[in-house]
Amino acid sequence: MAVSENYPSYLLQKSGKIDSPLILASPHSGTFYPERLFHLSDRKLEEFQKNEDAAVDKLFSFAPACGIPLLSAVYGRTWVDLNRHPLELDPDMFSDSLPPQALSDSKRVKAGLGCFHKILAPDVPIYKSKLLFRIEQKRLFDIHFPYHAALADMVKKNLSRFGYSVLLDLHSMPDFEKHREIKNGTPDFVLGDADGASCAPELTNAVAECLKSMGYEVTINLPYSGAYTTLYYGRPEGHSHALQIEIARHLYWNAEKYMPSEGFDSLWRRMSVLIEHLQRVLPLLPL
Repeated sequence: MAVSENYPSYLLQKSGKIDSPLILASPHSGTFYPERLFHLSDRKLEEFQKNEDAAVDKLFSFAPACGIPLLSAVYGRTWVDLNRHPLELDPDMFSDSLPPQALSDSKRVKAGLGCFHKILAPDVPIYKSKLLFRIEQKRLFDIHFPYHAALADMVKKNLSRFGYSVLLDLHSMPDFEKHREIKNGTPDFVLGDADGASCAPELTNAVAECLKSMGYEVTINLPYSGAYTTLYYGRPEGHSHALQIEIARHLYWNAEKYMPSEGFDSLWRRMSVLIEHLQRVLPLLPL
């Protein structure tokens, strides 16, 4: 959906009382695009929608009723990618200069997928011409910074109240291309803990074993080990744990019709079982 610039930075759903050290975040499920994007780009709305983590936040809509906050993106990830460092910026996208501390050499920037996406797919540029960073930086102040301020505040409150915090950063993934397939194709779930650096291994194992007990194929850090959110908030030495969860889109989403598939309700119920399981076992883990 294309909307005006003045739209909420994020959506935070929570009950009156937080009863769990869990935080659920969905930085790529935003579906709104400002009208100005379509003045800057010749691409159609349907092209941008293909890059969304479609309805991932809806898969966990039960969480607030369980005392678990659910933080979701509002804007589409191609407009502002909330799972990037705000300074992951491509100088080739702009006709003016970037801040000297810009992280322009990052792998994601070089792939065209920095904080402001440059492409929708290889050889499919988003913008008709170069942008002005002095104008586009407003996206950071209006969207990126408020989202992460809200997330950081929840982590801080969990550390104060529970002595530890567990952030699950929720994503979805399309089927892998043939050259990236693992075993017999795309796994059902990929868990990313930055190769063991962003959370206690006991947390990763607890999630993996629960999913496997449901019959799902699960890989760990292959091929996704986590991005900005996981690395920034995952500081297990300070009792702040972050785990990225990638969910195969074919389990619940009909890409052709841009709507949930017949598998959505079943996966929704199973995700509620996963979160219920975590609420029971977290106090027993060395976090």
